[in-house]
Amino acid sequence: WHGCPYCSKEFKKPSDLVRHIRIHTHEKPYKCKQCFRAFAVKSTLTAHMKIHTGIKAFECQYCMKRFSTSGSMKVHQRLHT
Repeated sequence: WHGCPYCSKEFKKPSDLVRHIRIHTHEKPYKCKQCFRAFAVKSTLTAHMKIHTGIKAFECQYCMKRFSTSGSMKVHQRLHT
């Protein structure tokens, strides 16, 4: 186990600890080359980049509205239930 030097959380993988420590240090090493917004996690940057492409691959099964991320579609779909 790998312990956080800032709090009592422990992680199995060193990479998870590194990502967690960014919460404390406010480090955001992943920067969008289009709008210069910064992110602590690479996958968040990847999801963000979809805003710039205009591609909306996820469609609401209830109203056919389209979304660039599955997460934003799932939040939207709660309106229908």
